[in-house]
Amino acid sequence: MNRSDFTAFSANPHPGDARARGGSARSARARGLRTLQHQSLPAATRFAIDTEVWLRTLVLEGWPEGEPPPPAGWATKDQVHDEALAWFLGQHVRRALAPASRAGVPCEDLTFWLDSRLLERARQLAQRSGMRLAHVIEMALDAYVAAHVPARLMAFRRRVQLGAQRLHRQRAAAARRR
Repeated sequence: MNRSDFTAFSANPHPGDARARGGSARSARARGLRTLQHQSLPAATRFAIDTEVWLRTLVLEGWPEGEPPPPAGWATKDQVHDEALAWFLGQHVRRALAPASRAGVPCEDLTFWLDSRLLERARQLAQRSGMRLAHVIEMALDAYVAAHVPARLMAFRRRVQLGAQRLHRQRAAAARRR
């Protein structure tokens, strides 16, 4: 198995078990509606997705009182991954994909949760296109980032990070002088 192969683990391999014991499954993961996906992604794609989640978290922290908030989970990686895959699948409902090459692009191994129903649709698209599921998911995340996460947002995040590092160094230096 190479770096770009995927391994998917069902969140609940025996969906009936909780009910059989008299309990009730509460979360989507516990009900087997989410699947753990492990694969490699370009570092730039991971940073862009993290930036989108970072922005959503900042927006939620200052959400105006009395205004209806976004849906629960809006500022989570799970939500962004699901949105990206759903958007991409919507773009490619009836047409096969042409494989994209990422030769020489540094990648990172990641594990994240995806909606199992979206993952099944992605699996069907991968089969129609003669590609691996992991490649389809990578293409989906890359395309979503290109269409929805502007470069100026990532530059803004980097400026904030640099400012935070500067503040931290100043505070640490002041604490050492005391």
